[in-house]
Amino acid sequence: MAAQTTPALMDGTLSNGSEPMADTQATIQPASIPRSEADRLVTGRGRFVDTISLPHMLHLAFVRSPVAHGKLVSVETTAAASMPGVSAVFTASDFEPVVAEIPQTKLAIMPGHVSPPQPPLAHQTIRFQGEPVAVVAAETAMQAQDAAAAITMELEELPPVASAEAAEQSGATSASNLEFDKGDKTQRELVRIEAELSFARQTGVTMEPRGIVVSYDPVEDRLAVWHSHQSPHLVQVLLAKALGLPEHRVLVQAPDVGGGFGVKLHLYPDEIAAAVASRLLGKPVKYIATRMEAFASDAHAREFTARAAVTMTKEGALAGMEADFANPIGAYSIYPRSSVGDSVHAATQLGAPYQLAYLSTRARTYWQNKTPSGAIRGVGQPVPCTVTEQLMDRAARHLGEDPAAFRRRHYLAADAFPLTTLGGIPMERLSLTECLDLLLEKMDYTGLRKEQARLRKKGILRGIGIATFIEQTAVGPGLYGAAGVPATSIEEARLRLEADGCVRVETGATDQGQGTLTGIRQIVAGLLGVDLLQVEVTASSSAGARGGGAWASRGLSLAGEAAALAAQTLRDNILAAAGQLLQLELSALRLEAGIIRGPGGEGITLSELAQKTWYRPHEFPEPVAELFSVSRSYVLEGRPHLMANGVQASLVEVDAETGVVTPIRHWIVEDCGHIVNPALVDGQLMGGAAQGIGGALSEACIYDRDGQLLSASFLDYAVPRADNVPPFEIFHVSTPQTGTELGIKGVGEAGTVGAPAALWGAVNDAIAHLGAQVNCQPLTSAAIYRALASAAKPLD
Repeated sequence: MAAQTTPALMDGTLSNGSEPMADTQATIQPASIPRSEADRLVTGRGRFVDTISLPHMLHLAFVRSPVAHGKLVSVETTAAASMPGVSAVFTASDFEPVVAEIPQTKLAIMPGHVSPPQPPLAHQTIRFQGEPVAVVAAETAMQAQDAAAAITMELEELPPVASAEAAEQSGATSASNLEFDKGDKTQRELVRIEAELSFARQTGVTMEPRGIVVSYDPVEDRLAVWHSHQSPHLVQVLLAKALGLPEHRVLVQAPDVGGGFGVKLHLYPDEIAAAVASRLLGKPVKYIATRMEAFASDAHAREFTARAAVTMTKEGALAGMEADFANPIGAYSIYPRSSVGDSVHAATQLGAPYQLAYLSTRARTYWQNKTPSGAIRGVGQPVPCTVTEQLMDRAARHLGEDPAAFRRRHYLAADAFPLTTLGGIPMERLSLTECLDLLLEKMDYTGLRKEQARLRKKGILRGIGIATFIEQTAVGPGLYGAAGVPATSIEEARLRLEADGCVRVETGATDQGQGTLTGIRQIVAGLLGVDLLQVEVTASSSAGARGGGAWASRGLSLAGEAAALAAQTLRDNILAAAGQLLQLELSALRLEAGIIRGPGGEGITLSELAQKTWYRPHEFPEPVAELFSVSRSYVLEGRPHLMANGVQASLVEVDAETGVVTPIRHWIVEDCGHIVNPALVDGQLMGGAAQGIGGALSEACIYDRDGQLLSASFLDYAVPRADNVPPFEIFHVSTPQTGTELGIKGVGEAGTVGAPAALWGAVNDAIAHLGAQVNCQPLTSAAIYRALASAAKPLD
């Protein structure tokens, strides 16, 4: 996979001739260094939850409902309790004396959206297949699984609401409704182009399944937790609430985490059950989800039906967009952030990059007897991006206009920023035209169109898809804080200059492969003028620096800002202390390559200064004890989020006889502001795009009409393989974020947001001249074959 950057756009000058970057940004020169933990992980020295073993630890296995909807009459546990190695078997009634608060997701900003309470173990009512009903604690995982298999339950089955159609048709299952109707609809004689598009359910499929180790100490009434999770501080707050413990008596650590993708941003009932079981037993317990459990219980997302339309004047000017999004979200609103994020993004982001006279959207969510949906990489943004870009393609095709030129003609004007879209999204600056122009140049768009026409004469179906995307990043306190969800929006960084001249950094960010800690290391080293090897970054504990963890592409855009502020403070303190010894003003000193120097070349090394500070502070004329340990926090104020943008393009070939899609090449031009580590940025873009391509081509959580999950293994849930993922060519435009030290916007979800739209556009571009189009995702060979078979025109 070829990843390329554009040097002319990486030197601190914008492609559109804007002002150079601020001094702080220029100090952090882009450098593609490997992730700090890479060597440790690739040599098998990772410490994941499943590697943790504690004295007297028991293993947990869950009994899950085999039906999607029903009344739980009884659970028979006698046989299981007497099996070898079994310490205890718990049902909901055993947990009642210990659980202080049963999780129930409520949003203050959407008072009509209130989830049914979701107990750690199902009590009386079963709402989805895979819901935990009982849990076994045994000496080994195998003993626990054997005992779980011996448990029987009596169920009274009830009719399930399983299909999207059934959920939408039943008014009693409505979970939320969000509507936008803004702008001027007074234009007459509009050309209207409609589309009905559907999106299948997906899940995150992390390399490391969910897992948790919990150790309750009955003597001190404390809970220690090791959790494969993206946000330790969130888990600390939620487990303290669930068990009625003070937060300071709950310690949550996230060791190495093998992928998160949003799946590990929630707190699941089986994880709460593990904490309750440890408290009842007074012993450590471990639960590692099996892969089949993960498919049935991890968060799902993106199940949508969209009835959409684009309108134009007869002269071909874009007028407006309309859409009605129906989004079944499962049996519960996932704890604690809710399951409405997908639909909110759908309603607000439709048509966002384009000049629209009006926007009319409605996004409805529905309860159904399926696994709850939740945050998965991109949180709904791929859906409005794909719907928007499909409408733009169809409008351009109707006019006989080149789709790239049609987009450029209707982009938001550069002089219109800052603005708030008709969907209510504030945007400070997007580089839409710059990204598109660079993309078309790098992919040789004109040459590809000529090649496409030549191949079409030979009956070869080749398609080019272009997708303009926005990525809403670094969400601030205005979202979850206003909603009443205890998700930390403030990022803290703690820095300490050690006696040997090294710098220790604590951050509230977490890292599941993004390279966030490496980026923070580069920021601190750059601002302090020290070698990277002198900086140590630690994270992933609720006892450390406070922060939100990893979500919404917030790593360097928010946690990096906190680290930069702390590093600047520490640098000033270092210069002030050195000034005492050298009898120079702070402004006359500079810190470079680990040496503090004055104007005449006089100086002192950082390690010498640190040793004097920690061991001989009496040599300083004024106190220095407080100078070398600093803590700074950063919160996004004055704006609800940051906004990145870009354009992706996909080149595919469609087999006319089978409908099989072969991706050939994929291009990404992206603007995430100032870049600290190009290799990490490009890696995030490639990984995100691969995930988006998998969702577009093959991934689907398939249920039958009884609510039974049919795709609960890799035999049936098709993640992308190496031959599905084409070479990536990546380029960058840099528009630094205003009002920040670093100018960073975020990049973690961009690839996933734009790739499905680009690929879908390429497939329909390959077959549209035959009168065929595909309206459902995933774009399976069967769906494409059916579209070709019913096409209005024969193959040339």
